[in-house]
Parts: sequence; C-alpha cells; structure tokens
Amino acid sequence: MIKSMTAYSRCSKTTSDGRYTLELHSVNRKIIDFAIYLPKDLLQFDLDLRKWLAQDLERGQITVRLLVQQDSISADSSYLLQLKKSKEKWENISRELGYNPDKTIDFSFVVSHFSPPIYFNQAEEEKIKAFLFDLVQEGLKQLLKMKCEEGKAMESDLQNRLKSIEESLQKIDQKKELPVERYRKRILKVLETYQANSPDLMERAAREVTIFAEKMDIAEELMRLHTHIIHFRNYLFSSEKAIGKILEFLTQEMQREINTLGSKASDSEIIPLVIYIKSELEKMKEQIQNIE
Repeated sequence: MIKSMTAYSRCSKTTSDGRYTLELHSVNRKIIDFAIYLPKDLLQFDLDLRKWLAQDLERGQITVRLLVQQDSISADSSYLLQLKKSKEKWENISRELGYNPDKTIDFSFVVSHFSPPIYFNQAEEEKIKAFLFDLVQEGLKQLLKMKCEEGKAMESDLQNRLKSIEESLQKIDQKKELPVERYRKRILKVLETYQANSPDLMERAAREVTIFAEKMDIAEELMRLHTHIIHFRNYLFSSEKAIGKILEFLTQEMQREINTLGSKASDSEIIPLVIYIKSELEKMKEQIQNIE
C-alpha cells in the first residue's frame, strides 16, 4: 500500500517530571529530512529520535516537537536554589539597565521567566530513553495510520485515472488507421482530378501513402504506454516502502510517450484524446509528489 508524505500526529504521556507532548508533522520532500525541536535538557536524545523515526519513514520533511509541561513543582531545596539564582540574575540585569529591582522584579515575574531544568543522573538515562522510545512509537503509529489512510485515497484516485487513460488509448488504437486512409483517399482524388491513372503515378502514390503510414505509425508508443501502465499498477500493490520516485519516473516516461504519439498522430480525432491523457498525467504527477 502506498503512503502519503503529508500527515500529522500528536500524543502525550504524563510522568512524575510532568506531561510530555510529542508532535510529528510530515510534508512532501524528495529525501528524508528531520527538523527536531527538543527541550535543552533532552538534546542528547536527538540522534536517538532520528534513528527511531528513520526506521519507518523513507521520504519527507519531518518536523518533531517535544514539549514538557510540569503540572506541579515540588518546593524542594534544589528548586528553591535555582529560583533564587534566577531572581538574582534578573535583579542584576535590572540594575545594569538602570531600573529599580524592587519595583520591576517580583515573585510572578521570576516564576514566569523561569523554567526549571529536568535533572536525571546516569542511572536514569536509560529509563528516560525507554520512555521517549515508547512516546515516539506511539506518535509514529498515529502518523503512519494517517499516511496510509491518505495513501489509500491517493491509490484509488490514481487507479481511476489509469483506467481513464487506458480507455482513451483504446480509442486512439481504434482510430490510428484513419489518418492514413484519409491521406490515401486524398492522393487518389488528386490523381483523378488530373486524370493521372498511369501505372507509374499509381505506384508513386502507393509509395507516398506507405511513407506517410510509417511516419504516422504509433503502435510502438501505444505498446510502451500500456507497458508503463502495467508497471505502474504493479508498484501500487508492491510491498516496497518508498515507491514515490519509481512512480514519478514511470509518469515521466508516459508523458514522453504521449508527447511523441501526439506529434506523430496529427489527426483531428486523435489530438483531443492525446490532450486529455496529458491532462490526466499532469494530475497524477501532482498526486505522486506526495507519495512516500
């Protein structure tokens, strides 16, 4: 099943340290690229998050935001010490700027401008890492679900467009001999006008029709287009993870073949079908840009 590169997920878990909220946002991009925003006390887990995410994501711009909100703050000696240091820092800044700290620095100011750091010793590091891993897996689960749901809708749309293109190609195949027949009749009409029924002129007319038929022959382009459609469908149902680039290549090849077909089959009944197929391929190309 194909997966969309556009998706979003949000999950939260609460611990004694506070409430951890993870947001994952994915948009289309040709390569995999991470933009990870962590609290400064958890920056050491940046590489771990990249590794965990890369196991299930192949392409796209992935934005990761981890927010930590403390529901309650214990008034222990460690926290009070940090709070006092913060108050002293702001008082010094106030004095340097020429303000009276007694009027500018109050309790609400100090608390609102103070984020207590998350402390953990080496023994707790593995516990924090395991917790973050579980949180990332929960976020990934939701993200992949949305990617698959979007991919299913895109797959249905692509299938409908492929079917429509095939129907148009069948109509072109049925009409491919008409330009040659019209040209042959036009040559014969010219010969009749000049009453030129000599064997030499008739032979020359037959050669002209043959040369014209070779120039207008679109059987090879039709065959290649059908082959590309078969490959396209096979990849839609393949178990490969990242097929967006392959589908994009096949779409480009189909565009190239239909352009060649249109330039060769310059017929008033075939050209509208060619234009319609080009339009459908452009719409497919837009969809494929969002496929992982």
